[in-house]
Amino acid sequence: MGRHNAALAAGVSAALLLGLSACGGTGTAAAPKTQDAKLLGEQVASLVTQVDKMAVVEWHGQLLTKNPDDGGQRMLGIDGRFSPATGHSELSVDSTMEGDAQQVDYLLVDGRSYFNSEAWGPGAASCWADITGDAARTWSLPTELDPSWPLKVARATRLDGEDVAVMLPFKQVIAGMPRGLFAAVPTVPYDTEAIGFIAPHGELIEVGVDVVSMWKKVPKDQRAELDTSRVGWWAMTMKESQDGSPVQPPKHVFDPAVTPPSQCMKA
Repeated sequence: MGRHNAALAAGVSAALLLGLSACGGTGTAAAPKTQDAKLLGEQVASLVTQVDKMAVVEWHGQLLTKNPDDGGQRMLGIDGRFSPATGHSELSVDSTMEGDAQQVDYLLVDGRSYFNSEAWGPGAASCWADITGDAARTWSLPTELDPSWPLKVARATRLDGEDVAVMLPFKQVIAGMPRGLFAAVPTVPYDTEAIGFIAPHGELIEVGVDVVSMWKKVPKDQRAELDTSRVGWWAMTMKESQDGSPVQPPKHVFDPAVTPPSQCMKA
C-alpha cells in the first residue's frame, strides 16, 4: 500500500476515534465508548486498506425499489472491473427499468465512454463506438467510477459485530448510482445523508445504502421530479479480481452509423 493510502487509512481511524471518544466524557464511565470508538476506527481503516491493496477491483451493484429484506424488486444491475492504477473501467449493465431486459457493455477510458452491442455479432467483440456525451446511451453509468466511494466518504456511527453502520453524503450517493436517474441533482441541506452499512465477508466487502432515507430532506416540489418509487436501495459488493490484468483501452473504435459492424476492424 502506498504512502497516500496508508495515510488515508490512518486518518480515517484517527478521525473516528477522536470524534466518537469526544462524546463519551472522562474517567471510568468513558472507557467503554472510547474502546468502541477505537474498534470502529480500526474496522473502517481495515476495510479501506483492504480495497486499496486490490490491483483490480471487481464489483457488482444493484438498484432496487427498496430494501431486499422487505421485498424490494431489482431494477438494474452493474458488473464491473475498476483499475485503480489507471482509473479505467469496464462495465456490463443489465436493466429492466423500462420493462424490457437489456444488457450493454461499456469501456470508460481517459474520460471517454465506449459502447459495444451484442447485436453486432461475435465478429465485432473488440469493436467499440464512442458515446461520450450521449446522455441516452450513458444514463446507466455512474459518475463516480471508483466502487470504493462508500468506504472513502462514509461517516461511521456504530459497530454491529463486524458490520459498520454508516451515514453517506447525499451528493456522493447520487454520483455512485446511474447518472440518468438524476438529470438535475436536487438542492438539499448540506448535511443530507443516507443510512447505510458496510460489512466485511472475508475477501468480499458488502455495502447497502437506504436511498429512501435521503428523500425526506428533498423539497416536495423537487421530490416530485425524482423517480423515488424505483430508487429505494443501492446494494454493492466488491472484491479483488482474480484477473489482475488492467482494464485495456478499446482495440477498434468506429462509427456504426457510417461503418457496418461487420467491417468495424477495417474502419
